[in-house]
Amino acid sequence: MPDSLASRKAKTLRLATKIMGGEDEAKRWMVKHVMGLNGQRPVDLLRSAEGAQMVRDFLVRLEYGVYT
Repeated sequence: MPDSLASRKAKTLRLATKIMGGEDEAKRWMVKHVMGLNGQRPVDLLRSAEGAQMVRDFLVRLEYGVYT
Protein backbone atom coordinates (compact mmCIF):
# COMPACT_ATOMS: atom_id res chain seq x y z
CA MET A 1 0.00 0.00 0.00
CA PRO A 2 1.47 3.40 -0.97
CA ASP A 3 2.31 6.02 1.64
CA SER A 4 -0.43 8.52 2.34
CA LEU A 5 0.20 12.24 2.07
CA ALA A 6 0.11 12.49 5.86
CA SER A 7 2.69 9.73 6.18
CA ARG A 8 4.98 11.35 3.59
CA LYS A 9 4.71 14.70 5.38
CA ALA A 10 5.48 13.16 8.77
CA LYS A 11 8.51 11.19 7.51
CA THR A 12 9.89 14.18 5.66
CA LEU A 13 9.32 16.56 8.55
CA ARG A 14 11.20 14.21 10.90
CA LEU A 15 14.15 14.07 8.51
CA ALA A 16 14.10 17.83 7.90
CA THR A 17 13.93 18.48 11.66
CA LYS A 18 17.01 16.35 12.21
CA ILE A 19 18.95 18.06 9.43
CA MET A 20 17.75 21.63 10.02
CA GLY A 21 18.29 21.43 13.77
CA GLY A 22 14.73 21.95 14.90
CA GLU A 23 11.09 21.53 13.98
CA ASP A 24 10.40 25.26 13.53
CA GLU A 25 13.29 25.57 11.08
CA ALA A 26 12.12 22.47 9.24
CA LYS A 27 8.55 23.75 8.95
CA ARG A 28 9.77 27.08 7.57
CA TRP A 29 11.99 25.27 5.06
CA MET A 30 9.11 23.04 3.92
CA VAL A 31 7.13 26.03 2.60
CA LYS A 32 10.01 27.90 0.94
CA HIS A 33 10.87 27.68 -2.74
CA VAL A 34 14.09 25.65 -2.79
CA MET A 35 16.60 26.20 -5.58
CA GLY A 36 17.88 22.63 -5.24
CA LEU A 37 14.35 21.37 -5.90
CA ASN A 38 13.95 23.35 -9.12
CA GLY A 39 12.42 26.25 -7.22
CA GLN A 40 9.57 24.14 -5.92
CA ARG A 41 8.33 24.04 -2.34
CA PRO A 42 9.00 20.76 -0.53
CA VAL A 43 5.45 20.70 0.86
CA ASP A 44 4.06 20.74 -2.70
CA LEU A 45 6.35 17.94 -3.85
CA LEU A 46 5.05 15.70 -1.06
CA ARG A 47 1.80 15.25 -2.96
CA SER A 48 3.41 12.39 -4.90
CA ALA A 49 5.63 9.53 -3.78
CA GLU A 50 8.19 10.54 -6.41
CA GLY A 51 8.23 14.14 -5.22
CA ALA A 52 8.58 13.05 -1.60
CA GLN A 53 11.56 10.91 -2.55
CA MET A 54 13.11 13.88 -4.35
CA VAL A 55 12.76 15.98 -1.18
CA ARG A 56 14.22 13.25 1.04
CA ASP A 57 17.13 12.72 -1.36
CA PHE A 58 17.80 16.46 -1.31
CA LEU A 59 17.75 16.53 2.50
CA VAL A 60 20.24 13.67 2.68
CA ARG A 61 22.53 15.51 0.25
CA LEU A 62 22.29 18.59 2.49
CA GLU A 63 23.14 16.49 5.51
CA TYR A 64 26.31 15.27 3.84
CA GLY A 65 27.22 18.63 2.31
CA VAL A 66 26.51 17.67 -1.30
CA TYR A 67 24.61 20.56 -2.86
CA THR A 68 24.39 19.45 -6.49
